[in-house]
Amino acid sequence: MQHKSLYAAFIVLMMSAGSSKAELFAPYHQDAFRGFGIQNPIFNLKKLGPINRSRTHSKLWSDDYWPIYTGGLAYRYADPGFWINSDKPTPHDWKIPGNHVLKKFPAAKFIRSGLTNSLSPAEKYDLLVGDVRSPNDKKQPGYSLTRAHIRELTSKTQHWEGTCDGWSFAAINEPPPVKAVTVKNRAGQVITFYPSDIRALLTLLYSDYNVYSFGQLCKQKKPRVEPASSRSAGRVINQDCRGLNPGLFHTVLINQMGIGKRSFVVDSDYSSEVWNLPVMSYEAQYHNPQTFKDYKDAFSARVALKDYVVDPYVRYRNPNRVAYVVGVTMKIRYQVENFPLAQERLTPKHDKEFDDVLSYDLELDGQGNIIGGEWTSHSQTNHPDIISYVANRDVVRTEFDPQVRGNNLPEILRSLKPEFVAKASSRKRPLYKVVKALARMSR
Repeated sequence: MQHKSLYAAFIVLMMSAGSSKAELFAPYHQDAFRGFGIQNPIFNLKKLGPINRSRTHSKLWSDDYWPIYTGGLAYRYADPGFWINSDKPTPHDWKIPGNHVLKKFPAAKFIRSGLTNSLSPAEKYDLLVGDVRSPNDKKQPGYSLTRAHIRELTSKTQHWEGTCDGWSFAAINEPPPVKAVTVKNRAGQVITFYPSDIRALLTLLYSDYNVYSFGQLCKQKKPRVEPASSRSAGRVINQDCRGLNPGLFHTVLINQMGIGKRSFVVDSDYSSEVWNLPVMSYEAQYHNPQTFKDYKDAFSARVALKDYVVDPYVRYRNPNRVAYVVGVTMKIRYQVENFPLAQERLTPKHDKEFDDVLSYDLELDGQGNIIGGEWTSHSQTNHPDIISYVANRDVVRTEFDPQVRGNNLPEILRSLKPEFVAKASSRKRPLYKVVKALARMSR
C-alpha cells in the first residue's frame, strides 16, 4: 500500500538540509520549535538520554491517502464501478474517474435509485450543504467539491500523489471518527456518512495549513551515493537529499514526544516522493560506535572524536566543534493508512501500525550538547527528509467560514449560503464547522 502525498502549497520549510552543522540550531529554528509546542528545547544528551522511550498521549487513527488517480475524495469506495491498475497504467486512465462519476453514473442517478450511501465522501458533502444542480440553473452544475477533485486529475498524475499529509495532521489533532452519522440536509434528504467518509473530510480539512517543519524535500528520484570504494560508502552525495540531520531529528523527537507526549509527522522517504506518517512512539538504544558496546545511559556511550579511529565520516566532522560521537538505534512506530470501508462502525482493528528502525550517530560538543550527526548503515538511504507539525490553529479556513453560524449541524446548515458554499468547494476546501460537527457526532 502506498502512503505518499504532495505537501500543500502553504508549506514553509524552517531549515535547509544544506545548512552546515554549525547552523543546525541557529536562531531561525526558534519559530519551528515553538510551532511544534517546544518552548524551551533541551539539546544536552545528559538530560535527553534517560528519556529513551515514549509515546503520544493522543489516540491516532488510520485513513486512506485518497489517491488523486482514483478521483481523490470523489472516489466511490462503497461502489467502485471501475478499476485502474496503477502497476500497468494506460494513457487515458486519468479520464476514467471523471467519466464514471460525472457522466455515466452521476450522483443524481444514484440518489433516485436509493443508493445515496454508495456516493463518495465529496458527493455526500455536496449533497449535505445543498451544492447540487438546479434543473433551472444551467450555469451552476453543482457538486463543486466533487468536481474540484476530478479536475485535479491530469495525464501527469502519479499513482502516489494524494492527501496523506492531511490525514497525518488530522490524525494527530482529532479524535477518531468511529460510528456512522445519519443526517438530513435542508431539502429533507437523508444522508448517512460512514466513519470513513468523515475521516476523509477531516483529512481534506487538514490538507491546507500553515506548517512548522525541519528539513528539505529532495527533488531527485534516486539520489546518487558515494561508491563502495569510499570510506563513507553509501552516503548520499547531494546535500539536498541527505535528509534532515539526525542530530536535529533526535533533538526534536525527544523534546516533542519524550517530554511533550505530542506526535508529529515524518516524511520517511529521502527521495522525491513523499511518504507522510504520524509518529506513535519511539524506543532508543545507544552504543559506542567504536566498540559497538550498548549502554543504558546515552552519555556513557560516547567516544571521543580523537579516539574514534574507525570513523567512516571523519572528513565530514568539524574537529573544532565535535568532541564526542554516540551511536543510536531508534525504533519508531508509525500510524499507517488503511482503505476506507462502507461500514457503520470502525473498530480499533482498522487502525494500522508499522515499525521502522533508524540508525544514526550524534555529534556532541564538550558539554554534551547535540550539535549534529550522520545517518548510518541502512538509514543512509532510508531516513526522514522532513518532519513537520500542524495544530488545529494552523488549519487554513476559507474567507467564508466566519459567516457560518450555529452550534449544531442543523443550525450550521441553515446559515449556509449557496454562493459561498460553491466557491469554497470549488477550491477543494470544506467548511470548517460542517466537518467538525460531523466529526463530533461520529465519536
